[in-house]
Amino acid sequence: MILYARVSSSAQRDDLERQVRALEEWARGSNVADYEVVVDVGSGLNEDRKGFKNILKLATEKKISKIVVAYPDRLTRFGFKTLKELLSAFGVEVVALSHEDKDPREELVEDLITVISYFAGKLYGMGSYKYKEVVEGARKLIEDP
Repeated sequence: MILYARVSSSAQRDDLERQVRALEEWARGSNVADYEVVVDVGSGLNEDRKGFKNILKLATEKKISKIVVAYPDRLTRFGFKTLKELLSAFGVEVVALSHEDKDPREELVEDLITVISYFAGKLYGMGSYKYKEVVEGARKLIEDP
């Protein structure tokens, strides 16, 4: 079994640790002793995350039977249901411990900002002033009612 946690940036290390603690508490509460914790720091849109790629490799080789995540968007930002269905064809169950109930507008705003952040980071570099300017400008534009 794989316990998978992900955050988008190094600045979110506290959240990464919180996710890992929650996953390990779930495993202990479910009397699961045989598991591996896999973590990634990177966008859920980034398909080149080392841990994510390793999980896919293990799944296609039928070396794991379950992946547990704190929230669906930790595994992938978009296409969670599709990925879950695909992995089930390899005998892998995907379990999300929590499902945040967000209103459709809030979810759309988050998704738009995620997409803009991802591509602005690729274009300008994640730490650049231009990246921060583009993301903050988009956030203000999108979040204003």
